[in-house]
Parts: sequence; structure tokens; C-alpha cells
Amino acid sequence: MFRTVTGTLTQAPNRSTSHRATTNGTSFSDHLTHIPRAPRGTTPNILRAATAAAGVFALIAAVALSGAASGARAQISTVRATDAPSVRATDDFLFRLQDMDAQLVNALLVNGDTGMRVPRGASEALFDTDRKAADGDLEAATAALSGDQSALEQLHTVADGFGQYQEQSVRTLADDERDGGTAAGGAPPSVFADYLIGHALLFGDNDDSGLMKSATDLEAASKNAISASASSANDSLSTVLAEFVIFGALLVGGLLALQAILFRRFHRMLNPALAAATAVALILMIAGIAGTAGAAEDFHTAKSDAFDSVLALSEANATSAGINSDESRWLLAQNYPEQLSEYENSFLRGENKIADVPNGSSVTDYAGSLDGQKLITDVNDVDQTSLTPNSSFGKELANITFPGEADQALAAFRAYCDYIKDDAKLRAMPSDPAGGLKAAINFDTNADAPGSSDQAFTAYSKALGDVIATNEAHFESSMPAAENGIGTWTWLPYLFSLLLIGLTVLGMRPRLTEYR
Repeated sequence: MFRTVTGTLTQAPNRSTSHRATTNGTSFSDHLTHIPRAPRGTTPNILRAATAAAGVFALIAAVALSGAASGARAQISTVRATDAPSVRATDDFLFRLQDMDAQLVNALLVNGDTGMRVPRGASEALFDTDRKAADGDLEAATAALSGDQSALEQLHTVADGFGQYQEQSVRTLADDERDGGTAAGGAPPSVFADYLIGHALLFGDNDDSGLMKSATDLEAASKNAISASASSANDSLSTVLAEFVIFGALLVGGLLALQAILFRRFHRMLNPALAAATAVALILMIAGIAGTAGAAEDFHTAKSDAFDSVLALSEANATSAGINSDESRWLLAQNYPEQLSEYENSFLRGENKIADVPNGSSVTDYAGSLDGQKLITDVNDVDQTSLTPNSSFGKELANITFPGEADQALAAFRAYCDYIKDDAKLRAMPSDPAGGLKAAINFDTNADAPGSSDQAFTAYSKALGDVIATNEAHFESSMPAAENGIGTWTWLPYLFSLLLIGLTVLGMRPRLTEYR
């Protein structure tokens, strides 16, 4: 009935608590030790971790995809803004250089003879036009190659050689005005010796060095640069395509796995926001693949279909100017057998670079074999030609792509055949008593005379320019399309990523609130 209380007047009484310990079975310290904690593998933690992982991976995908697309666009931009202009400039420089020498020789052929169809002054004016255009080509090449020190050193060598050639040409013209006389025909020995000095500056002593060799090496370097840049661009586009497949598949797979977790934990068939996020990931993958493939196709059209033809035809244009110069040189060297043979052989080498044919071992044999090619080559049977990819027309006829290009290419080829046929006529004229060398000079230099060699060459040059222009137009339209097409994906993945993250959080938030 009574509890036992012990103590003194100065101590608090001690009450027995044994009955409490007996009743509850635990102490207060036991309650502090065993407070329940949520296991790490509980549903809320799993959902939070999955949501965070999806968001982080979406951001990683956006960074990777945008970075790869930026790299591809930079490579395409290099081809369009740097490599292509440098190739154009060096190709045109070679053409201008050859035509300058042709006009110089034409002026020497006419001398002061006022009875010739094309007066000396007309050739000198064309020489000056070519000179100014060549200067412009060097300036354009300098601008395009501003970041390439090795190419700039080559360009400096070309510019120095060009200056020396111009100085020698001026001296040759001045000597001819003084010593050439008033009758058209072969140059006197002193003038011809002056010309040979300039010719050596152009081609070297054995036609394998000099200014033309330096300019050709620069052109080859420019072509190698555009090939390397194009290869890098194609590799970059392939990388972007692969990344869209990989990241897209992983994002879609991860979001589907998250849907499966929700179904298993909550028995919900579909989470609308997560379904929308999955659709966003799928759209990112499909649109990215399609966009990259489209950019790759545009780039292929620009580089392989269009610009490769431009390269082949521009090479034909420069070489054609060279053989036209050889034709005039051959007339100038009528009294100099060694140079006469040299210029004829140079003409033959140029012919085979433009269009190689079987049995073309001499100028006469080449003309006959080429005429056969003209007859069998048809728009619908281009593959019947025996021209190989070793020649400019062989490359072009194997790369016909655009509407109307076949007709234009074959028109240019037939015009070339007509010019070569006229060259065969020209070579018989100096020994003809009826006309002689003066008639041959008029035939060679007068573009206004119907049936003349120069008129045939002018028609051929125009036809060649037409097919070059067609391919240039497709290059100019397809290259920006490729650049802009892949450029879209330098920023769009970030937008998709943010949308995907937002939808994922929106879909997971209601489930997480159920545990609060």
C-alpha cells in the first residue's frame, strides 16, 4: 500500500523505478538507438536517382552532339571558305599565265605588220588583261591561305617568279618593237633569244621547273588540302550520325526503363509526361539522323559531284590555254628546228592531259583517234568512250550528275575535237605556197574569222566555261545547305535536352509527392 521513500533532508528522495523497467522491457536509451531510417533502396530514392541520371545523361548527350556537329560544320566551312577559293585562284592563275605567254607570242608573230587581221596592240592589250587577272588570283590565294604558312611560302615563290617573268616579257616586247621589223612571221634571232629567256623562266630549262612548276605545285597543294578537309568533314559527319544513334537509343531505352519501374511500383500503365519525354528523345534521334544524313548528302553533292568536276574542267581549261600557247610558239619557231619539235611535243602532252585516247603517240595520230571518239560519244552512251580518268574529260564524263550536264560536257568535248582538227590544218599551212606563214598566223590568232583555229578555240573555251559554271552553281547552292543543315544541330540538342529533362521531372514529381 505504501511506497518506500529513502533520503535525508538534504537529498532528493529515491523512488524505485523497477516496476517501469519491468513493464516496458526497454530503456529510454534503447528508443534513441533504434529510430527507424528509410532504406536506400526504397522507391522514392530510386525514382530520384533515376530522374537525376536521366537529366545528367541528357545534358551529356546535348554537349557531345552539339560539339560533334560544331566540328563537322567547321570542316565544311574550311572547304567552302578556304580550300575551294585557293584552288580556284591557283587554277585561274595557271590559265592566265599560259594565256599571257600566248598573247606575248602572238604579238611577236605579228611584229609591226599592219596588214594582219589581229594587230600587235590587240595581243598586248590581252596580255595586260591576263596580267591584271593573274595579280588578282595571287591576292585571292593569299587571302584564302592566310593561315597556312607552308602554302604562303610557296605562294611567295610563285609571286617572285611571276615578277621576273613580267620583267622579261616587257624587255622582249621592247626588243621586238626595235628589231622585229614590219613583216609578220618568224622573229629575228635576237628577239627569239629574248623570248627563250622568258620561256625558261616559265618552264625551266627542261620544261620541269620554273614558274609553271611552282604554280602547279601550289595548285596540287591546294587540291590536296581540299581533299584532306573533305575527308575530315565526311568523317566528322559520320561521327555525328553515330552519336545520334547511340545517344538517342540510350535516352529512349533509359526512359522506357523508367516507365517500367513506375509500372512495377505503382501499377500505372502509362505516365503521360514520361511518354512525352520518350517521344522527345525518339524525335531527337530520328531528326538528328535525318538532318545529319541530309547534310552529308548536300556535302557529297557539293564536293564530289560538283567541285570534283570543277577541278577536272578547270585543269582542262588551264592545259588548253597551254596547248593554244604551244600552237603559237610552234609558229614562232619555224626557223628553229629544236624548239619547233619541243613545242609540238609539249602540245601533244597537253592534248593527252585533256583527253587521252588510244594511239595518240603523235599530233597527227592523236587528231585521228580523237575524231573517232567524237563520233561514238553520245549523251546516252557516255560510258562508250575510251577516255580514262587520267585525263580531264575522262574524269568529267565519269562524273556526270546534274540535269543538262551531259549535254554541256559533250558539247565542250566536241568543240575540243573541232579545235584539234583545226590544229591539224594549221600545221600544214606554213609550207603552203599559197598562204604561207602569214595565213597560218591569221588562222591562229583571228577569233572573228569563220573556220579559224582561234574561233574554234574560243567556242571550245566558252563551252568548257558553261559546264564549269553549271557545276559551280551546284557547289555554291549545296555547300551552304550542308553547312546550315549540320549547323542546326550545334544548338538544337540543348533545346531537346531541356525539354526532355522538364518532362521527366514533371512525370516523376507526382509519384514522389505520394511519399511526403
